[in-house]
Amino acid sequence: MKNTNLQDNKAIVRRYVDEVQNGHSIEAPESIYSRNFIDHMNSFDGLFQGIEGLKMGYVEMLKAFSDFRVIIHDQIAEGDKVVTYKTVMGTHREEFRGIPATGEMIEFQVIDIFRIEENKITECWGVFEELKFMQQLGVFAEDKNGKPM
Repeated sequence: MKNTNLQDNKAIVRRYVDEVQNGHSIEAPESIYSRNFIDHMNSFDGLFQGIEGLKMGYVEMLKAFSDFRVIIHDQIAEGDKVVTYKTVMGTHREEFRGIPATGEMIEFQVIDIFRIEENKITECWGVFEELKFMQQLGVFAEDKNGKPM
């Protein structure tokens, strides 16, 4: 695969971050994701599947974290995959999954792998600092060193 294809694949993932995650566009996934998109992420018990599920997940996040934003730190492309390391941030202003708003800023790291086919995101795998996220929402107590109790 030529480097231009790798750069194109990275640009598709950056477009997703720019338009969906940072631009808060609920319509943008229609032009960025394949109709047969599969989300393999372990987040939120796999509740949100396909493009419609992805959109529902973002609506839920944006309701609770209206200033939701993402910073890409690094991207690596090989073959049909793009790995992205990023930081997610936002202020917990509304209830999220039964957790009352804290007014606190949340921040956690994500590493995800996107598979690109015919210039569309077709699959996604990823991990994020779910425990850190839940601690920041006040679900789990921390000791003075920030360790879960």
